[in-house]
Amino acid sequence: MPFSVFLAYFSAVGVTDLVHLSEKIKKHENSKTYLHNSMKLTLLGLLTSEFS
Repeated sequence: MPFSVFLAYFSAVGVTDLVHLSEKIKKHENSKTYLHNSMKLTLLGLLTSEFS
């Protein structure tokens, strides 16, 4: 499944399968969009992370 489809589904439905929640979180945290936005927030000083 393409990530954009996954993201749209995840945003609309949420998580109903708690058994695989950690896998879904890892997939989300490794996504290009998440990493890009995390770096932007870190540069703005709004997020403390491993990037700073």
